[in-house]
Amino acid sequence: MGNILKKLPASNNGAGHRMKTSTATHPRKNLLWLSIILLLISLAMSACQPLSLQVEQVQASVNLQRVRAQDCSYGGAFRAVEAVDSYTVRFTLCDPDPAFPAKMAFPIFAIQDDLYLKEHQGDSSEMSRQPNGSGPYRVAEYEPGVRLILRPNPDYWGIPPRIQTLSFRWASTSLSRLMEVSTETAHAMDSPDPNSYYSINQDSSLSLVYRPALNLAFIGMNNRYPPFNDARVRQAISMLIDREKIVNTIYPFGTEVADQFLSPAFQVGYTPLYQWLPYDPQQALDLLRRANFDFEQELTLSYSSQGNELLPDPHRIAQTIRSQLLPYGVNVRLNRMDAAEFERSVQAGEEAFFLYSWYADYADPTSLYSTIFSSDAKLLGNVYPDVQFMAREAGRTSNPDQRQGRYNRINEMLRMHVPAIPLAHVRTAAVFRQEVQGAAVNAYLENLPEVITPDRTLVFLQSAEPESLWPADATQWTTFRVTNLLYSTLVENDFNGTGLRPGLAESWSSNPDATEWTFNLRYGVRFTNGELLDANDVVASFAAIWDAANPNHTGDSGQFVYFRRFFGSFLNQP
Repeated sequence: MGNILKKLPASNNGAGHRMKTSTATHPRKNLLWLSIILLLISLAMSACQPLSLQVEQVQASVNLQRVRAQDCSYGGAFRAVEAVDSYTVRFTLCDPDPAFPAKMAFPIFAIQDDLYLKEHQGDSSEMSRQPNGSGPYRVAEYEPGVRLILRPNPDYWGIPPRIQTLSFRWASTSLSRLMEVSTETAHAMDSPDPNSYYSINQDSSLSLVYRPALNLAFIGMNNRYPPFNDARVRQAISMLIDREKIVNTIYPFGTEVADQFLSPAFQVGYTPLYQWLPYDPQQALDLLRRANFDFEQELTLSYSSQGNELLPDPHRIAQTIRSQLLPYGVNVRLNRMDAAEFERSVQAGEEAFFLYSWYADYADPTSLYSTIFSSDAKLLGNVYPDVQFMAREAGRTSNPDQRQGRYNRINEMLRMHVPAIPLAHVRTAAVFRQEVQGAAVNAYLENLPEVITPDRTLVFLQSAEPESLWPADATQWTTFRVTNLLYSTLVENDFNGTGLRPGLAESWSSNPDATEWTFNLRYGVRFTNGELLDANDVVASFAAIWDAANPNHTGDSGQFVYFRRFFGSFLNQP
């Protein structure tokens, strides 16, 4: 079709020139030449039709793919994924989901060439041997356990990356990563220890770039265990803990005392001017007495032996909580646990009183309510029916003002129930050397394709090696940081706040109730194996994850944890 578009106009121009000469010397041949001219003009006009019209005309010869559930009784959120035409994909959902585009930006939803996916049967290990993506970089060299080197993808659909050699290495401790960046053997690093923020800010050669705080550190209370099965006790414990003092003395500068579960970084869900229960020991003691609280009992506060960015020193935080409660007759025993055992125990709902943290998977309130307050979550005990109902209604509401109104009501319910005590919204960050120009971050990653260094090389240190180089079944951001450079998703997280920007989809829209989402793909996107992107690639990529009967439903472990977290059950699950 492209050749016709290029050649026919040229032929038409030539014929017109010859006709003009011939009609001057051979008048009786006018009708013959006129017939020829009309035929050529007709062919040329056909060839020069708008590209969109040409695409529609070839649909009959294209085998458009579709995966559809018979109904929604299987338990998942997807009803269908289908190629409407070669450059249009439609997702039909079982329930309204205004957060659907934000979920599509998650790295596991990288799009793969259909033929390549089938050739390797969706196996992450096999597909990692020679990654086939459409992202800004491609793999140049990989020494497992040592380093990974990326170089620009010459066929990238977006703005070409300015860094010509991008190297990844890994070191498990924040201190060792910081030492390398400080001594100029690396240009940037992830996850600095919050306790090192002050020294980093004092070093003129380094720069801390802060992420939007889509997170929460909190004190959990499981309502299946006495005395936390009484809302008055939970309220009283909250009013006996001076959260502001904990944040100001233990957390790095810039950390916000959490007055609600969602931070101001959320565009919907955060309630301005809302205040949590105040620090008020006298009112707290009155509540405890009315609840017939047993001051002879000992409460056990559990926490992980291993800190993280949101709980940088859990032992010190636990000690401070114990010291704040003790003067009022509330006795606390500290239970420091192995990190893996602590995580297992909390998720199983076996801890009554504990320190924990949460990080949003995507910038929408449903990320919080689907992981902490859902009927499947056990960490806080039995669900709170009013919170669960209103969260479901808010999550199904496409009108932003109506959604916000419902989240305002939820925040009031949470202050009444106190299922947990919000402690802090933490400023996490990445570290760059000053010579790295144009560095920016979002809540999850860094804009590495957009930065520049004097020699156009950059060494990035992260905490662990990628699990694989195909992300569909991955779980770690140390994997997603790399795969986001090799592959493209339909939608991307912007680096200016918490918004979204186009990826492989130039635009997207939904029906009024957000049960049907349509994505319009870019033209001319090419995978590194030379194949052009079309809608069938999108359908095949999602079918490999969603449909358990699909031969490409392999991944790495076959668990596809994030897909199940976002969208529930698999289609055709055994």
